[in-house]
Amino acid sequence: MKNTPLEMPAKNPQGITGQIRAAHVGLRTTDYEGTIQWYTSTLGFRVLKKWTMGALQLALLAPANDDAFSLEVLCGGITGMPQDASQPIVSGFQHLCFEVENADETLAALRAQGIQVVQEPFDVLEISRRCGFVADLHGNVLEFASPL
Repeated sequence: MKNTPLEMPAKNPQGITGQIRAAHVGLRTTDYEGTIQWYTSTLGFRVLKKWTMGALQLALLAPANDDAFSLEVLCGGITGMPQDASQPIVSGFQHLCFEVENADETLAALRAQGIQVVQEPFDVLEISRRCGFVADLHGNVLEFASPL
């Protein structure tokens, strides 16, 4: 079988705010330490940061040799948030995060297109990001994060 590389189409500068890059995937689990241990010992992921937000435990893990993408491990509930789009998910992939220049402007542009915002932008000081969430047409959660 011949391995043919994919030919990339031209970039689309008219996309939301002109800049969007995949940043991380959120993985919901009921076994916080066990999940971190599995990804680090089995796949060689590196722990970038571990922190809590109320009853929610979070960790950012990076693949062994990739500094541009991360896996966000989430365990427990979110307290004090107006809406928790993740509640029905006990384990499995929770959300896909895109890095943008300005989370507030991006969510405003999406809202103007009729996209449902499920979490208004908020600051996560532990990782120096401002994050907001929308739902796609199937209810899948997409996060948009920008540097603080």
